[in-house]
Amino acid sequence: MKTVTIPISDEIIFAVKKDVNNIQADFKQALAIKYFKEKRLGLGLASQMAGMQKNEFVVLLGMNDIDIYLYTDEEMQSEFDLVDKLTEETH
Repeated sequence: MKTVTIPISDEIIFAVKKDVNNIQADFKQALAIKYFKEKRLGLGLASQMAGMQKNEFVVLLGMNDIDIYLYTDEEMQSEFDLVDKLTEETH
């Protein structure tokens, strides 16, 4: 496991009114959300990065208005096309 160090001034720590451990948790969660949105990490690894259980991370995503089903317009259309095709085949 690697450690990333990010210097933060005392002024910033004072301004956000959080201790260093809470700020560290915020950074991990923010990066996990960012990488999840960019599809660089799936739900499992993103929740691990955030230091949370999957269900907790899903709640965090919801609180940030992020859908756990990140489909592009093209992917969504492909899914609809597949459903239409399967529906036609069963009738």
